[in-house]
Amino acid sequence: MADEDRGRELPQRVRGAARSGPSATAPSSSPVLSEELRQRMRAAVTAERSGAATKQDEAPAVSEPAAPPARAANAGPIAEDEITEWLGTTVKPPSEVELPSEVTPRSGVTPRSGVKLPSGSQAPVAPVAGPAPAGSARPAGRPRSRARRSVRFLAVVLVIGVLAVAGVRYFGRSPEARPPSAAAVRQAAAARAAAATWVAQQVSRDVKVSCDPAMCAALRAHGFPSRELLALGSTSEVPVRSAVVVETPTVLSLFGSSLASAWARTVLASFGSGPSLVTVRVIAPNGAAAYQAKLSTDLADRKTAGAALLNAPQISVPALAGAQLTAGAVDSRLLEALAFVAGHQPISIVQFGNPGPGASAGVPLRYVDLAERDRTRKLSSAAYVRSLRAYLSTADVTFRPDIMTTAVLADGQHVLRVEVSAPSPLGVFGPQSSP
Repeated sequence: MADEDRGRELPQRVRGAARSGPSATAPSSSPVLSEELRQRMRAAVTAERSGAATKQDEAPAVSEPAAPPARAANAGPIAEDEITEWLGTTVKPPSEVELPSEVTPRSGVTPRSGVKLPSGSQAPVAPVAGPAPAGSARPAGRPRSRARRSVRFLAVVLVIGVLAVAGVRYFGRSPEARPPSAAAVRQAAAARAAAATWVAQQVSRDVKVSCDPAMCAALRAHGFPSRELLALGSTSEVPVRSAVVVETPTVLSLFGSSLASAWARTVLASFGSGPSLVTVRVIAPNGAAAYQAKLSTDLADRKTAGAALLNAPQISVPALAGAQLTAGAVDSRLLEALAFVAGHQPISIVQFGNPGPGASAGVPLRYVDLAERDRTRKLSSAAYVRSLRAYLSTADVTFRPDIMTTAVLADGQHVLRVEVSAPSPLGVFGPQSSP
């Protein structure tokens, strides 16, 4: 990762008013080469899609999950906790109660359900109304045998023991019984603050973000628009209307592992660890399977477009960045932006990167570092950087960068960092986005 040049300038967002019209420093005319390069890149994607159309038609349709069910007001985060899991391994239904070979239940008598008897003990048998069987040597009114009384006592003790252990485990882990330490409170607060700062800087201001009330308040304090925040509570459904969800311990207690397993597998960034872990996730509105299908198609398009961009003579690319382009690892909007600016100025790519700590594998790389020197030696470094900024500021709004700032790499090299916001859209090269 590159170190930010904090001493030189702060990140610049090119949103809002900056998108309303061309930059004042932009050239008055745009060469045709830029559009030709973009058209070649898109034509390569279209040709690749056409060649794969037959295979896609033969592939089985992806069954999309049903709409998420509404949660009950006090639904717990975990369907089966440690206590019920332990009980489930200990208790058997009446049909599976193990009886010693010397004990045979009488007709119409069922052993106690929910109790697995210790090995070698006898099953408690309920008394049978009516006269004793003929030929019985036991006189009427004779007390129960000592062994049966012992078994009954053991069964009662076993049930009491189960309840006692369950109570100890439940109340022992209860927040009221064991308040968090001061260090844990500080760690949780630090993770929330880091997540709020990252979301406010990196997530698009045009998408919905779901969060618990405390996190939503932190995001508002960091300048994220209130209109785009959706607060989650005890009666909230899976937030499929949002593009991003900030999963805090509070949100985890509402939905358990369902977000990570079915509705928001992709992690954009994570902060903290253990009980204080906060993860920023991408919501899959139609479920993980449908999202994965779209992601696979988008990855194929990015591979084709990246390979076409790699062959452009106006772009200088090092080996690692070239491999990332052909692997489809770069965000589609960056590919469009690079094709656009390369039509105006020759550019030298230094590296691609992702500003999300702990992001899932396969999350598209959302920034590119460009060398701040003109390969043609026609412009000074300062004039060349101003020219790059001007052209990128006039790019189409669908792929115009959100941040352009000077950064200093570990080797001391100054670069122009060009960055797009999260989350990365899918289908940028699809028919609906064609010019």
